[in-house]
Parts: sequence; structure tokens; C-alpha cells
Amino acid sequence: MILFFLKKSFYSGWDNMFHILAINVLIVAIGVGGFCGASLLAGNIPLSVGTLILAAMAEGVIFMALSRGMAKVAAYKAFTFRDFLSAIKDVWLHGALWALVAAAAVIVIAIAVPYYLRLGTALGLGLAMILVWFAVVFALAFQWFLPIRSQLEANFLKCLRKCFIIFFDNAGFSVFMFFYSLALMVLSLLMILLMPGFAGLILAQNEAFRLRLYKYDWLESHPELDFRTARKAVPWSELIAGDYETVGHRSLKSFIFPWKD
Repeated sequence: MILFFLKKSFYSGWDNMFHILAINVLIVAIGVGGFCGASLLAGNIPLSVGTLILAAMAEGVIFMALSRGMAKVAAYKAFTFRDFLSAIKDVWLHGALWALVAAAAVIVIAIAVPYYLRLGTALGLGLAMILVWFAVVFALAFQWFLPIRSQLEANFLKCLRKCFIIFFDNAGFSVFMFFYSLALMVLSLLMILLMPGFAGLILAQNEAFRLRLYKYDWLESHPELDFRTARKAVPWSELIAGDYETVGHRSLKSFIFPWKD
């Protein structure tokens, strides 16, 4: 399943390259604008911090709306800027909340862990280690929030709960996706975050989550099987057979000169 996920993600990213590039330009512009604005207002701490918060919330709205569009791409549907703009109206509140939760988690970890370590006591070390492990689990689980919100659940708190359910039930795959995401971002840094960038990352998350949902559809259709045994015997080759046929195979020429096929 992982090899097919990599293939499908690459194909989808290539087919939507210009949309991904355009959205990444917008994301980078908002990020740069926020940092520049905060720097100019550095003499006024409340205004400077407020500018950063507003920029982070704006990015969260963009990410949330983008995820809805990338969920359509993962399902073999077209991504349009009209749909993207329409999605902003629907998800702006959850997008802003998502950004605030992510920012709050980062700030708490960044402040609390060094503080406890500076105590120089066994208790401080223990609390710091607990927070580090919490940060690891949170990061692995929270990466599923956007695709869950786009494909499965519209309630914000239920999305948060399901993030952890998906993580604990798919710990190995979640770790793989985390490192795959890191690899995408390292590659993106070489291209100034323009390709594949955050848009490509969100597309990959939606591709992975859509394929993972096949597992739960299969488990639901076989209630007679023991859950613990069945979840380790998911027939992935059978479940993704239709997708495999739809995606097909492309030659190098078809990527560069698709009109010649």
C-alpha cells in the first residue's frame, strides 16, 4: 500500500502542479508578510505578537480550505480555485482554531521543556521527558487533522479525538507519514517552499488518509471477524485494486509530453 501511495501522490502532484505552485506562493507570501510585519512592529510587543497570530490564523484558514480541495484531488476529482475560495467561507473558523491549537502546542513545549530541564532535579527531568513524549504523540496524531476534517468529520473536537484514534490504530504508518512529511519539507526548502511545499504535503496527507479509510470500510463489512486479528490481515492488494487500475502506469514521455500519448 505504501508504494502505491507514493506513486499516486506523485501522479496527483504532477497533474496539479500549477495549482500547487499558486497556492504555495500564497502561503509563502502570507508567512513572509506576517514575519516582516512583526519585525516592523518589534518595538510594540502586543502589536508584533498580534501580527504573528493573525498571520498564523490566516495560514490555518488557507491550509484547511486547501485540504478540502486536495481531498477532491485524492478522490480523482478536479481542483478549482473557485472551490478553494468557496471552502474558505465554510472552514475559516476551524482553520483559525487549528492554527491556534498548533501554535499553542509548540509554544508550551518550547517554554516548558527548557524550564523543567533548568530545574536540575529528577522531578524536572521526568516532567520534561513526559512533555517530550506528549509532543511526539501529539505531532504524530495531529498530522491527521486536516484530512479527517476534509474527508470524515465536521466537528472540531471530534476531529481532534479521531486524530488520536487514527494514530494509535496506525502507529507505524503515522510514523512513516511523519518522516515522509519531513522529507517533503526538506525537498521543499531547496525550492523555496514552492514545490511541493505545504500544498504538496497536504495533498499527500489526504492521499494517505483516503487509502487508509479502505481499512475501516473493510473491517466494517466483516463484523464477524475478531477486530485485533482482522486489522493485521487487511487485504490491501484487493482493496486498492480499483485505484491501482485507475492510476495506471505512465512513461517518462507522458509526464513531459502528455499530449503525445
